[in-house]
Amino acid sequence: MDPLQSVVWGYRFSETGEAEELTGAPLRTAIEQQESWIWLHFDLTDTRARAGILSLPHLPEEAVEMLLSTDEHQRIETIGHAVAGVVADFERADTLEVRQMTRWHFCMVPHLFVSARRRPLLSLNTMQHAIQTGRRIIGVAGLFHAIIHAFAAAMAALVTQYTTALDEVEDGLLEAQETGDYEALGMVRRSAVRLHRQATPLRAMLRHLLEERPDWFTEEAAEDCEAGAQRVDSLCADLQSLQERAHALQDELSARQTEETNRRLTMLSVMTALLMPPTLITGIFGMNVEGLPFKEHPLGFIATCVLIVASAAGAYVVVRRLKVI
Repeated sequence: MDPLQSVVWGYRFSETGEAEELTGAPLRTAIEQQESWIWLHFDLTDTRARAGILSLPHLPEEAVEMLLSTDEHQRIETIGHAVAGVVADFERADTLEVRQMTRWHFCMVPHLFVSARRRPLLSLNTMQHAIQTGRRIIGVAGLFHAIIHAFAAAMAALVTQYTTALDEVEDGLLEAQETGDYEALGMVRRSAVRLHRQATPLRAMLRHLLEERPDWFTEEAAEDCEAGAQRVDSLCADLQSLQERAHALQDELSARQTEETNRRLTMLSVMTALLMPPTLITGIFGMNVEGLPFKEHPLGFIATCVLIVASAAGAYVVVRRLKVI
């Protein structure tokens, strides 16, 4: 049995970047001849994938170990003539979700790009679909940078989504004078922090690749890598700005909530002060002892009610004079 039967997809690319899907013996022959470069993609949950990757020629042992590793730490390393690494991506789903991010492993040499994953991923599948619909890719470095740009585009879509959510919270504060939507703000802040944690290592990895690029890395490939690094830099700056903005809004919401709490406590205190004299009077007249005024007077009840109202009014005047209300 040919170990390459475990390949999820395999494409051979011409000098102009046109892709041709290959399987079976023609794929093995194309890999051995090295007349054009090839993209092989493996599913590491397939038990045959290990044998398929081990059967590939011209891959350094350390690069193969990285392809098969379960280590999810993002990194890129130059190993002789090969570049290998572990990169983050979104799981393929109906909606983007930062909590559903995972890793894919890769190794590239001048004539071969090998990618491997354990879950279906958004950027890799986006790139495969683009190739199937006619997109041209020049060189293995061009494929790597195209995948990175697809991942950056997905992150940018999330940044736009988070910005819109913050705009709605801010509009609520400025226009309706509401205490704010803590749930939406908390979601944005948590998601922005998590996404920033994924983007920051990628930025450092691309910078490292520029500094440690192999000899076969062309100037065009270096320019693509620089463009990718700058795009990720911009995303990191946007995410940092989102976090600062969310923090400022959270402070504003906390201040609004504190102000509302203090206002209610003030109202409660004023009500207590206004009711204290009437409570004292009713307490006195409620004592069942001899000598209470108005006890035998025919208008005693009315006189007592007037005294209660007068005491509450007097308390109100005192509170106003003290500028409590």
